[in-house]
Amino acid sequence: MKTLKAKFTIILLFLTSGIYVNGQFKTIQDSLDYELHYKKYYDCKYEPGYVLIVQKKGKIIDPAKSWKPSKEGFAMRMEAIYDLEFRDGKRYRSGVIKNITKDSLTISSTMNENCAKYEGIKYELFTYSVKDIMTARFINDRSLGIFSRKKINDDYEVFAMTVDKAKLCPAVLTFPKRNNEVKVCHYYLTEQGYDLLYETNGFLDYMQYPIYQQ
Repeated sequence: MKTLKAKFTIILLFLTSGIYVNGQFKTIQDSLDYELHYKKYYDCKYEPGYVLIVQKKGKIIDPAKSWKPSKEGFAMRMEAIYDLEFRDGKRYRSGVIKNITKDSLTISSTMNENCAKYEGIKYELFTYSVKDIMTARFINDRSLGIFSRKKINDDYEVFAMTVDKAKLCPAVLTFPKRNNEVKVCHYYLTEQGYDLLYETNGFLDYMQYPIYQQ
């Protein structure tokens, strides 16, 4: 995967209005254009639900402030992408967490069906106990494929926490240099924080930018 430098700044505003992306796509929930624009490409709303907390014992992770991995741990959100390995030996390098309950999570085999065809696998969903997460990986250097690895062992506790806005809904972006092609871009947790992943004919690529909470 190569890095695509973003030509705009994306700011996450976790207010009642949801997420804004510098005018690149219609806001969701607050926008009268939701049905005509965002929902035409993806159906995701900010509603109460669970996020998953992975934290070192004796430490406290605040999901409202956890936007990148730290020594204390990290938080995981529905509709975002994570690189996770489970106790059955299966690893999902670009799996979207589709659901989180009090004691389980459901993850896709890869980002979408086009990616599955490109990777030569079946697009399907798998459900695990939250205790089944064995390893999380966070990419450091995309060009070299260097990852940091966090082994989820007895030093960590893993549990679900209820929040007002549980999903990290994908951005729907227009690419002017691609004849205004519209793409659904999922957030992907890296060592530096969240980047966007977008798909072209099954191939995944990055859009890198900073995230701020206000």
